[in-house]
Amino acid sequence: MTSEMEKKVVRHDLGDAKYKTILFEQDKESAFVWYLTLNRPEKSNAISIGPDEMTGEIKDAMHRANHDDDVKVVVIRGAGKNYCAGFDLSFVYRVYGGEAGTKPSQRKRLQVDQDELYGFPQAILDCNKVVIVQVHGWAIEAGLYITKCADIVIAADNAKFSQRGQRLAFGGLPTLPLELLMGHTKKINELIITGRTISGKEAEEVGYVTKSVPEADLESEVHGLATAISVLPRDAIVMGKFARRHMADRLGLSCLKEVIVYHTLSTNITYTPDEKDLMFIKDRDGMGEKEAFHKLHEKYEAELNKTKYFRSYDPGKK
Repeated sequence: MTSEMEKKVVRHDLGDAKYKTILFEQDKESAFVWYLTLNRPEKSNAISIGPDEMTGEIKDAMHRANHDDDVKVVVIRGAGKNYCAGFDLSFVYRVYGGEAGTKPSQRKRLQVDQDELYGFPQAILDCNKVVIVQVHGWAIEAGLYITKCADIVIAADNAKFSQRGQRLAFGGLPTLPLELLMGHTKKINELIITGRTISGKEAEEVGYVTKSVPEADLESEVHGLATAISVLPRDAIVMGKFARRHMADRLGLSCLKEVIVYHTLSTNITYTPDEKDLMFIKDRDGMGEKEAFHKLHEKYEAELNKTKYFRSYDPGKK
């Protein structure tokens, strides 16, 4: 995937932008199409949190896109085998500060959530250019914040979508009200409650993505659509974006203020004694992020997959 991407783009930083976790590049063939590539392939593009990390760099890139007339369309995608594995679990909770055995203050959590965890999707919502997301491989939790805030999402049929972070603390927390109206509300409720994995094809049926296509066609279809949209006049693109956002705002569908508060509260939940065996935050310190993550999900998936119609999507199993 990465080698094909490199054929399509030439490095062209806007202004003096120098990023360590993303690439922001101008398309070689379509001058008004820019690619924002999540560029931590060794971490499956897990989103690091902080002003100088991926959350801060995405915010900066969106700001620069708004102020540059050479940008009409921003395509967000991931380098390597997966689109995005969600938040980097080595940052989760630790970004709030505090010490071992001491919970961070609510005021600290609220500020970090406002600035970073939901500051970067807010920046995507506030982008005045058309934002297209290209999804391949895994798309997990915070990676889906991006898809929900974008204008158009195109995914490979065999992409894997999951809101697994819901199992850690959130139990069905929408990213923004708009999410509940993207498709059939009860279907979306089920997905955010269970966190089960669905394919790109089912994600289209639910309404999470605009179109699901064969993986072999994904890159060319996104490029073709972005190129076509980039033919539109600059003012038409920006006015259309303002109009859609204004109407969503009037309906209260694009407000992140409530979810910031609920996220802060959810990271402060209490586990009863019989629940602490699967407490990720505790297990992470003793066994590492990856092992603690899999310990929780393996038990949950084993129970979920006893059902006939709510099993997680697995392309290797029929």
